[in-house]
Amino acid sequence: MHLCPNCAAEIIPGAKFCHRCGDKFVEKTKACPACQGQSPIASVFCHHCGFHFEGKPLRQSLYEPVYPLDFEPDTMTDQVRALFFRSLRQRVEEEHNVARYSDYVERFYQSKFREIYAVRAEQIAEDALIQWERFGQEALPDIDRRISTAFEGLLDYFVIQFCPDLNGVMLSSAILKYEKVQPGKTDLSAMIRDFLDFDREDELFHFNFISMPKALLENACKHFLFAERREKVWFICDLSLKENCKEGFAMTDKGIYWRAPFDKPRSVMYYELREIKKEKDWLTINGHFFNANPSLNLKLCKLLKKLRGWRTAATVSG
Repeated sequence: MHLCPNCAAEIIPGAKFCHRCGDKFVEKTKACPACQGQSPIASVFCHHCGFHFEGKPLRQSLYEPVYPLDFEPDTMTDQVRALFFRSLRQRVEEEHNVARYSDYVERFYQSKFREIYAVRAEQIAEDALIQWERFGQEALPDIDRRISTAFEGLLDYFVIQFCPDLNGVMLSSAILKYEKVQPGKTDLSAMIRDFLDFDREDELFHFNFISMPKALLENACKHFLFAERREKVWFICDLSLKENCKEGFAMTDKGIYWRAPFDKPRSVMYYELREIKKEKDWLTINGHFFNANPSLNLKLCKLLKKLRGWRTAATVSG
């Protein structure tokens, strides 16, 4: 504990000024023998490289950051900008047409999004720098998580609001409100409707299973929809050429079920989702083939990425 030499108030750790009288406070520091960085005198570990001041061997971090930064204050914002464009290229390559990446970059500089991004880039850089200064190597996973969440939100906003003519598929702006969605705190039924935007699709969807023809419901349950008794089924989409519901897909509060022509039925629970990839004309879900149509494929890809890892059913508003 450190006290202000002027008013004797307890100094908040890391503070440079007393919160009571405003007097400048210079905390005593010590130099790290490994990296020469300065850390508070009472530190057990170096705040910069993790060196153990009490003589215990340094445990090398095996974590490789997804977003590598050198944490130089003067260049942090420029580093974040470079990482953002790397993520933009990856997004265009995964979900749209990488041949048009230069068009997305041009749109970035010509649109108002450039001003929006400039503010957020400074915030992202400052947040990452604060985490690094406080926790050093141990902060890297959390820094990656924070940058990833920020970039995902920015990319969705940019692509949906400023690039609808470049995307090839019309994405609903309602997707944007799910930037920080959390399991158990979200109306999953509404989220599915917002992402898949059923009104823009020509495929045959069934939502009311009481009015759904009995033969079609039986075919779906016999050929691909093997849900448990207590699972809540949100919809069934008939993708069969004969409209007999022997091929198609369905989503429940637990997972996704589907069957493609000439393939066996598949199902993946949301907590089991690992890899969702959009290929040219289809998806792979945990390595399994899925295809509805180009529009649904993209929207379902984005939805499943949001649901990846969910272990509990989300709430449903009354």
